[in-house]
Amino acid sequence: MLPELTEIKKRRKVLGLTQFQLAREAGVSQSLIAKLESGLLEPTYSKAKKIFFVLDKLENKSSKKAKDVMSNKILKIESRDFVKNAIKQMKKNDISQLPVFDSNLNVGSISEKTILDKIASGEDMKILESEKIEDVMEDPFPSISEDTPINSVAVLLQHSQALLVLRKNKLSGIITKSDLLKS
Repeated sequence: MLPELTEIKKRRKVLGLTQFQLAREAGVSQSLIAKLESGLLEPTYSKAKKIFFVLDKLENKSSKKAKDVMSNKILKIESRDFVKNAIKQMKKNDISQLPVFDSNLNVGSISEKTILDKIASGEDMKILESEKIEDVMEDPFPSISEDTPINSVAVLLQHSQALLVLRKNKLSGIITKSDLLKS
């Protein structure tokens, strides 16, 4: 489903394009853009599709990507390690969560929230600290490519505490809510 035609002018102006520049990029006439923006013409589906395709492409090209906000310093912990070591690492590095790995495989996550939820449900802190991470960890953080648009990153971070960033299927960074706010 295409956006409303009234968005063309707004989006063109945000991108700093003239009607002529948008027309040239979309392969349509400048007068078509002018008539559309003034509401004098209903375009064919194929012409509207071309225009919105170009606007989307230019917006994604000019917007930040995951690689622009990610942290290259990736702290992680092994699944067979102990919860007390995860707590130490989070405190030492002033972070709230860690991806959990089994060798090079991303198998889970552990966070302050995970630990606090266990304590709130009545688990003894001393016993919890001596448990293996694999016994208390949660699902792994989602993985995204470095070229994921920042608006998609923001949506994903509404449902996850962090995102792992991949370059050619190799871990290259991590993005937390804090990283996104800093950008």
